[in-house]
Amino acid sequence: MNADTTFAVVDLETTGTSVKDGDRMIQFGCALVRHGKIIQTISQMINPDRSVPQTIQRLTGISPERLVAAPYFDEVAPALHQVLTKTVFVAHNVNFDYPFLNAEFERIGLPKLQLEAIDTVELAQVLLPEISSFRLSDLTTHFAIQHDNPHQADSDATSTAKLLLQLKARFQALPTPTQQALIQRHDGFIRETGDYLKMIASPPRPLKKEFVQVGPLVLRRPTTTPTDLATAGAYPATELAKKHLLQPRYRFRKAQAKMMDAIFTHAQKTEIPLFIEAGTGLGKTLGYLLPYAYLATPEQKLVVATSTLVLQTQLITQAIPELDALLGRTLPTVELKSPQHYLDLNKFAASLHQEGPTRQTQLLQMKLLVWLTQTTTGDLDELHLTTYRAPLFAEIRHSGDVGTPFINPFYTFDFYRRLQAKLADAVVVVTNHAFLSRHADTLPFKRPFLVVDEAQHFADNTAAAFARRVALDHLNHQLHRVWQLSEPDERHSLTAIYQSEPAMLTVLQQLNQQAATAETAVNTLQRQIHRHFFFGKTTAASGFVNLSLDSAAAKWLEQTQTATIKSLIKVLGRLTVTTDKLTADFNRRPHFFLKSDGQQFQALAALRIALADHRQLLQELLSRLPDLIAGQAVIMSVNLRQITDVASLELSWDVFQVGSAVQQLIHHFEAPVFVGATLTAERSFDFLTAQLGYHELPESSFLKLRSPFHYRDQAKVLVATDAPHAADVSDDAYADYLAMAIEQLADNQYQTIVLFNSLSVIEAVYQRLIHRPIAGHKELLAQGVTGSAEKIAKRFAVGEQSLLLGAASFFEGIDYPDRLLEIVILTRLPFDAPEAPITKARYRQIQLSGGDPFTEDALPRAILRLRQSFGRLIRTETDRGAFIILDPRFITTAYGKKMQKSLPNIKPMTLPLTDIPGYIRMWLRSKSANRPV
Repeated sequence: MNADTTFAVVDLETTGTSVKDGDRMIQFGCALVRHGKIIQTISQMINPDRSVPQTIQRLTGISPERLVAAPYFDEVAPALHQVLTKTVFVAHNVNFDYPFLNAEFERIGLPKLQLEAIDTVELAQVLLPEISSFRLSDLTTHFAIQHDNPHQADSDATSTAKLLLQLKARFQALPTPTQQALIQRHDGFIRETGDYLKMIASPPRPLKKEFVQVGPLVLRRPTTTPTDLATAGAYPATELAKKHLLQPRYRFRKAQAKMMDAIFTHAQKTEIPLFIEAGTGLGKTLGYLLPYAYLATPEQKLVVATSTLVLQTQLITQAIPELDALLGRTLPTVELKSPQHYLDLNKFAASLHQEGPTRQTQLLQMKLLVWLTQTTTGDLDELHLTTYRAPLFAEIRHSGDVGTPFINPFYTFDFYRRLQAKLADAVVVVTNHAFLSRHADTLPFKRPFLVVDEAQHFADNTAAAFARRVALDHLNHQLHRVWQLSEPDERHSLTAIYQSEPAMLTVLQQLNQQAATAETAVNTLQRQIHRHFFFGKTTAASGFVNLSLDSAAAKWLEQTQTATIKSLIKVLGRLTVTTDKLTADFNRRPHFFLKSDGQQFQALAALRIALADHRQLLQELLSRLPDLIAGQAVIMSVNLRQITDVASLELSWDVFQVGSAVQQLIHHFEAPVFVGATLTAERSFDFLTAQLGYHELPESSFLKLRSPFHYRDQAKVLVATDAPHAADVSDDAYADYLAMAIEQLADNQYQTIVLFNSLSVIEAVYQRLIHRPIAGHKELLAQGVTGSAEKIAKRFAVGEQSLLLGAASFFEGIDYPDRLLEIVILTRLPFDAPEAPITKARYRQIQLSGGDPFTEDALPRAILRLRQSFGRLIRTETDRGAFIILDPRFITTAYGKKMQKSLPNIKPMTLPLTDIPGYIRMWLRSKSANRPV
């Protein structure tokens, strides 16, 4: 491979994935690239001499009629073989195209090609760390590459060739040290992809001013943005003043203005909470941000807590900048998350010296090296990875401890330290419910203002934040890892490092003994708990086991296991002290150790943090036992992977009442405001206020503002009268019905979301849909099957013929205006699963106090979710959509009629399933004619 090499960028369309199983090529596409230019393209249809699956026909647009007159592969293979010989093979997912093509050559008696090969997927994954999708169509969109016919080999090959040239330019624009660091890890790429980077590397050049090099890392140089808070001016108190400020950027809405005035007045006069239900489309985010822009200061900040990290990021990247543009000044804002969301530069730099890293580790390291030249925050969420479970992330996540300039060479540039420094000057602090619940008492602010956005989730998110899991199997694994680090027979162990240091070898012996003692205590705890609760039981012989503990069981745990837990806490404390001694020695004598020794000490430091976390959890367990015994607010469970798998036993507890915890939290803030589009159930705030621990609030604490949308004209609610009751049919029959119904309702040109109560039902329905004709007409996206909720949500947003199957996270919080979403299908009324331990605990508590769990808990929660799911449909004043319910209880039960009243002034229509698709097409088509183009 050299500067004069010809690169053959190839794409194949095939009948399937395996030549051995009879699959054949139906189209060959190739773009030849030399000296940075496409010099020739080849497009060849190929008769596969077998049927082409309908799914392939629909995907590629290649019909059997187009292939009848095409040559067979053995007729064109010699010419293709000759063209490709002495080239470098390039493909988007090269490990499919290259082996498939070679298998076809071999099948007809030609020799396999022996070519160097490059994969543009892995190149893009490393060089574009901020991108969430690496599908060819998404990458061509990112680079504005014209891609006329996706999934046709000639178009895909040409587009991949242009992508290769863009990626080459992206690599050559990187700072020289970063290029060299990637080249050093070229073995992490598949085939000869890494060698390609060697070949195209730029000549060394000085760093540009926007970069700074610290050790092996090149970072984007930190910048400070000057702010001027003196120009805040007076709050626009009158309607005229608001119009003057808002227009023409925003439409003036009286309800939004009323919300602004209520918040502005409330913040100055009272500490009583204010609850605001702001209907969809009213503009609640601006409704609360604008008044606080005239109230909040660095001395008295505004803390905004949202329900999810996604919404938190939206506030930072969209809402706050829009407010700044409106006001003509910058409100210093900080996004606050737990330390583990941030990269620890010191740990990452140490990880680069590991010996024999896996290919996955090398790819992630390369991705991070490129990302560091772009990020200003160090927030790992910017990487949009589908999982952060790779071992590397356990090593390089921040713990919150930034050290000192003497022991941390990255102290000045440490992302988490810089975040903490920004807090002092911030006017607005954006966080999430979980972080606020855990850390409200440690925030370094004096009585800040508080807005809890999406407040209908605050109680549940607080409960989740206080839930804990004592993973005893993980603790055992970490203790064993401590022992391995000091294993005398291991060549790279700490014992080998300290072989000439008798004093430190004594410390290592202590470490070994403490780890062994702790491991014995864990095993004893697991065996005794397992013997008490599971000895002799044969039910649930396979599969996950979850046993909820009643008061008597919790009392047994306290009486018999407290001593073991206390001894384990004690020895874990000694372990952390011993590890601290070793780490301190490493930091105190940097010249004594080899670079490769750093890996062992870094692993030890990570284990120290994990062991300290386990120790804290065990201490919390002991303090929680009285509540568990009393059965108040907390429920405990014993979990096993299999009923006989003693080593997997772990303890967990969930909080089902958080009113008192929320009240303690609220005391740290001034004038709390709770806002959301769906705060009321049965037209009352009572369910929410009771969850949050409030009683007898005055009427002045509540403000309900209607949506500006005309729902009667914009939406239809339709109920399938012949839908089965899920409880009356088998699981398979129910999934069969849903697949059939969804195909009938969604096999059209309208973007559709289907909402489920269960991920397992989503998977069952998806597996049925992919074998039905709709799979050839629509892109099927299924939560937990085709990707995470975040990933498929983004994919749906750029789709045109998409069908999304989603669960809880899709009931609200995601905006798909206009034709991005026109049909929402609710498969089942959104009640909690009654057998879930935390649900049972809530119901039991209500019964003990003389209440009715269904009317006081189950129904209000279901009503709120119903309102939220309907709220997905209409997001702007020009939206049109259909909301379809496949649950007969909505029209046949008394509680269903109550749920009907929660929808905004729309009377449901009842039709048999077969009549609904035609009605939807007629109604949406008639409304489309009146839409502005």
